[in-house]
This record gives sequence, structure tokens and C-alpha cells, in this order.
Amino acid sequence: MDTPIALSLGSLIGLITLFYQWHKDSKETAKLIQKLETEVEQLKDYKQDIKELKTELSDMKNDMNDMQQTLTRIDTNVQNLMQ
Repeated sequence: MDTPIALSLGSLIGLITLFYQWHKDSKETAKLIQKLETEVEQLKDYKQDIKELKTELSDMKNDMNDMQQTLTRIDTNVQNLMQ
């Protein structure tokens, strides 16, 4: 086989191999990016759930404070009645 033809075939095979590796890596990268995007969405949902829980807990705390104030007034009124 002639040397330039052998070098050309070798170069062509090298380019095909390089293209195949690049294609394979890009597919793996795309899968990884999709996985990471899914995880980010899950974290956003989790963050929203935490915000909602925090708001709900804050509302419960306010309600409990109102109840405590009401009970304190009732206790004071009962004490006044007892006297």
C-alpha cells in the first residue's frame, strides 16, 4: 500500500474515532445535565415546601400567642371575680 494512502486512511480512522468519542461524551454530558436539571427542580420544590411550612409555623405561633393573651385575660377576669 502506498504511504500517502496509508497515512490518509489512518488520519480518516483517527478522525472518525475522535468524532465518535466526542459524540459519546456529548451524550453523557447531556444525560448529566438533564439529571442535574431534575435535581434542581426537586430542590426548588423542596425550598417552596420549606417556605410554606415556615409560613404555616409562623401563623401557628401567632395563633398560640393570641390564645395565650386570651387565656391571660380570662385568668385575670376570674381572679377579679374571685375577689
